Amino acid sequence: MYYNQLYNENASEKFELLAVTFSLLLKFVILTPRKPTTSIATATSTLSIITRSEQPTITVPPSTTQASTTTTTTTIPTSISTSTAITTQQPGWSKVNSMNHARRDHAAFTLKNGKVLVCGGFDNGATSSAELYDPSTKNWTTIDSMNDARGEHTVSLLNNGKFLITGGLSNGNFLTSTELYDPSNETWTTTGDMNDPRGEHMASVLINGKVLLSGGYGNDHWLNTAELYDPSTEIWTITGSMNSARSQHTSSLLTNGMVLVTGGHIRSDALNSAELYDPSTETWKNIDSMNSTRSEHTASLLMNGKVLVTGGFHNNALNSAELYDPLTELWTITTMIGGFEHNALNSAELYDPVTETWTIIDNMNVARGEHTTSVLTNGKILVAGGSPGGTSLKDVELYSLF
Repeated sequence: MYYNQLYNENASEKFELLAVTFSLLLKFVILTPRKPTTSIATATSTLSIITRSEQPTITVPPSTTQASTTTTTTTIPTSISTSTAITTQQPGWSKVNSMNHARRDHAAFTLKNGKVLVCGGFDNGATSSAELYDPSTKNWTTIDSMNDARGEHTVSLLNNGKFLITGGLSNGNFLTSTELYDPSNETWTTTGDMNDPRGEHMASVLINGKVLLSGGYGNDHWLNTAELYDPSTEIWTITGSMNSARSQHTSSLLTNGMVLVTGGHIRSDALNSAELYDPSTETWKNIDSMNSTRSEHTASLLMNGKVLVTGGFHNNALNSAELYDPLTELWTITTMIGGFEHNALNSAELYDPVTETWTIIDNMNVARGEHTTSVLTNGKILVAGGSPGGTSLKDVELYSLF
């Protein structure tokens, strides 16, 4: 939502960018909502590979002796033709079955069994509904609802296989409630309440299995507080506070076990500050600031250990991107990505960490913002729900890289 708006789910929809970056085969697809201009249908092509083995007909010349003459003829087929047809799907977007419930500002996560859990969000108010997507059938199944309706919450996969859902906004109130989803029996159970009500916060699962929550907004003020959830006790404890209050920031677990927090905003001011959380001391330290102030951006941990930060807002939508190197704790600007509009977009781009360059790919079929993206176990990317501005969507589509 815009920085100077009242924080409630009935506020006017955010015609804002949610540039989502996610890692796959050393590449990242950046999904950016835009006004639809064309409808892209997934094309398929058939490649025929024909192998041919040819041998000439061989005739053995007559063999003659004084006793008799015998002529032997041996014939071998002149050609053997084998044709194999291989059908390949071209990279691009394809529509799949819609969700059962329209939603935006929801949460989504890929389960270990390959299915995708989608829960909560807004559609004429916060919803508690939840559903599962099965990639093998491309169908959605409604499951038991959460105990609390909520949007702008977080979802985290715990080491025990359960999912922790925290906070969020419901009926104009920010929540302290949290709950657990158990994929083995598809049930929800309440767990310990947070110390602070919050939404638009961030969550990271630490190497020790605890969950770190940072920042957000609650009770009419921005938060710099942070707290830890212990799955073994289901209790929240307060940990060291960030140096700056912020919401709609990013939180990334680095390969060294520390957590990188970047940007966000407080009131109408976007931030370029960044900090590191050290789980061993439960303290935060300021590090080199980003080159651009940004809020509602994305951050992706690359396989080389660096963090790619893209897009976001600062007065207007940003098309800048930069890389954080944990070894030097410094930021460097990388190649610019395509220009954004202030309205919902359907454009998408591919980032190659090796060359640090962006490539424009096919547009999504539906312009959207406030959606979710999930990487499936088959390598495809699932984009669900969101809003083109004014309404929530049920629409879902898949992107195939190959």
